[in-house]
Amino acid sequence: LKNTKSASTIKSRLNEISREEKKKNDADKKVAEYDKKIAVKEKELYNDEIKLQKEQEKESKKLENMRSIEINSINDRVEYQRLHQIQVDYEIRKLKASKEKINILFIASNPDIIFTDEQGELKQQQKLSLDKEARDIAESIQKSPDRDSINFVTKWATRTDDLFQYINEVNPTVIHFTGHGTENGQLVFHDKDDNPKLVGIDAIIQMINAITDDLRLVVFSNCYSSNIAESTVEYVEATIGMNTSVREDVAMLFASQLYSSIGFGFSLEKSFNQAMARLKLEGIEDKDCNIPELFVKDGLNAKDIYLIKSKEA
Repeated sequence: LKNTKSASTIKSRLNEISREEKKKNDADKKVAEYDKKIAVKEKELYNDEIKLQKEQEKESKKLENMRSIEINSINDRVEYQRLHQIQVDYEIRKLKASKEKINILFIASNPDIIFTDEQGELKQQQKLSLDKEARDIAESIQKSPDRDSINFVTKWATRTDDLFQYINEVNPTVIHFTGHGTENGQLVFHDKDDNPKLVGIDAIIQMINAITDDLRLVVFSNCYSSNIAESTVEYVEATIGMNTSVREDVAMLFASQLYSSIGFGFSLEKSFNQAMARLKLEGIEDKDCNIPELFVKDGLNAKDIYLIKSKEA
């Protein structure tokens, strides 16, 4: 009886253990299922985060593009307004030119320049024939049909303290500088003792910027003046300069034809081209024919610039 009871107890214990093991297995399965579901959810959450991040990046790029478009649009409007104002100013000047005389101010500076030659001896640089240049220009203007529309004023031995006095007196439409220029872009004027006085690009720029709005063209007939011309064109409609040392006869021929063509009512482009062609016709060598350079203010075109009433329009 005792053995039977023991066997029954053992069996009962085994069954109980079996049940507990089953419960444990069931629990393990549920844990595994939960782990699987958690893994799925974590993956879904990760994918959602990636998707959200991409959406945010996409939205950020969209906003950045919109800002860029807006900025470009603002810049375009500002540039349009700037160019429009240039055109309006030009049209006003063009209208005035059709009704009024233009003043050409010829500013000459020709001080005595002493230098030391290769042998160490003091030499005086040859004087320029600026009076002949002025005479040729005046004669070419007098032969043009619109000579009564042009007032040609000459000023000689110009000192730096004369410049604004002359400019304010004449109120020029065109300023023609003539005299010596240096290789580093300086113009040579007279000082109060009539010695050479060098004036650099920055000072010339500031001077041109301070001149009346009636100024439309500046011609630098000096050697090595193209850099000055290019630097000052921001403040007037156009400038002309010489890109290297220029012979006197070349400068004279060019200037006389330029103002003659202007006196016929031609555009600045046509006047400049005729002046360049004149050099060729006179047999000037190619290396000297390409020295004058024309610069035009941004937003304008030389073919549309007329200093007096157009004969072509």
